[in-house]
Amino acid sequence: MVKTEDAMRILGISYDHARQVLHHLARNHWLVLIQPGKYELIPAERGEYAFTDTNPLFVGSSLVDPYYFTYATAAFFHGLTTQAASTVYLATTHGRPRRMLVRDKEYRVVIQPAHKFFGYTQINAYGSQVNMAEREKTILDSLDRPGYAGDIPEVAGMLHRGKSNLDWKKLMDYAVRLKSRVLLQRLGYLLDLLNIPEEINVRNRLLVEAAGSTKCYLGQLRRWNTGGTYNAIWRVVDNLPRQELLAEIEVR
Repeated sequence: MVKTEDAMRILGISYDHARQVLHHLARNHWLVLIQPGKYELIPAERGEYAFTDTNPLFVGSSLVDPYYFTYATAAFFHGLTTQAASTVYLATTHGRPRRMLVRDKEYRVVIQPAHKFFGYTQINAYGSQVNMAEREKTILDSLDRPGYAGDIPEVAGMLHRGKSNLDWKKLMDYAVRLKSRVLLQRLGYLLDLLNIPEEINVRNRLLVEAAGSTKCYLGQLRRWNTGGTYNAIWRVVDNLPRQELLAEIEVR
């Protein structure tokens, strides 16, 4: 990616002159505009037709800084969900939440407080080096804000599909760092519901960390309302129809 400021620094020219140079290069197919002041470099090896990079994660990596991909986007990349979301989700620590349409693709920028902005690593995603949430953080981010991940039934599916590949100690450490009792309650309830007894140490620690008297709802009230079954262990009201919560999940 090339920014106007990069051209100013490299060429030792003014901002307006740098804009003119970049506009000229774009017109001659050496660059292609991503958003105002940001361009994609088109390598010479792509030939006379100057094909742009169609990887939406490459484009997304240039939209905000710092960033990492998470929620439904990271879940699909890690194989935690089988359906790719039409929107690309990325987290950052500043600015404002917003949607952007870039090259006919929708990007959703989600603002996270600084203490939640961790648990990602640089990986090769379809040929581009980008920042991607780890499996464990993907699930926790999704449980923290399920609306960006297909809602609670999809998060339950992530836990079910990922149970043999997750680092459970890491997941628990990350869950505590997020400082959300509701998240811990939901996590504990789902682990019990999905019958993952081999993680007994995780469950015991969750019981301690989630201790308190405040109840919470499993699903978002604006969608699932306030009815449901109360679980006294986790103080969770399961307000989702069971057939929807466990859709495509075989509970043994």
